[in-house]
Amino acid sequence: MTQHNTQNTLEGLQNFLFGQMERLDNPDLTPEELELEIKRGETMAKIADKAIENANTVINAMKFYDKADSYIKPAERPKMLEG
Repeated sequence: MTQHNTQNTLEGLQNFLFGQMERLDNPDLTPEELELEIKRGETMAKIADKAIENANTVINAMKFYDKADSYIKPAERPKMLEG
């Protein structure tokens, strides 16, 4: 398995996806290599969609907790919402 320097952040995800776009744009790929990159890109896009969906859920939860600040203490919030 290849090691990537991508951080587990939305910025890292964006950089990773742009890297995949660059690989797809490589004119030196054989038809077989291009087909593999297309399948890889489709899989990566599906996973990225889930990561973005999850980030949106976290953002919505943070908005809720900001409004509920008076009755839900920060220590009682899910660890995932910590900055």
